Amino acid sequence: MMMTLSLKTDDGIFHLAEEWCLRAATSKAQWMIHLAEHFTTKATRLENIGWKKITGMTQTELMIKHMRKTGSITQREAYLDYNVQSFHRRLSDLRDEGYPIVGVTKTHPTSAQKYTRYYLKDEGAAQLELNV
Repeated sequence: MMMTLSLKTDDGIFHLAEEWCLRAATSKAQWMIHLAEHFTTKATRLENIGWKKITGMTQTELMIKHMRKTGSITQREAYLDYNVQSFHRRLSDLRDEGYPIVGVTKTHPTSAQKYTRYYLKDEGAAQLELNV
């Protein structure tokens, strides 16, 4: 069976690579090893493309754009919207670039879990004064 793989199915490619590697490791059948290598190569190529090449922006650029548009960002938003795995590293990168980022700890109204919402100090000052 022939499958068409594209950037739209990158999660599927990673899943197939992992699945066929596990199957090949347990069975040792040559055709399974070949299939595992095929999907692993496809997954590696996707990883090497990088986020910037896919979106045209780095993760830090996406986070700043988000904060300017919505006023703030949380770790969850960065992960779900932009697949930012190392959120605090990206915050450090932004601070190193000179962005004045301030975090305000809040409590979720339903779950009562604490979380931090991050603002650009200069651009979100009005919101910070209301929430601090």
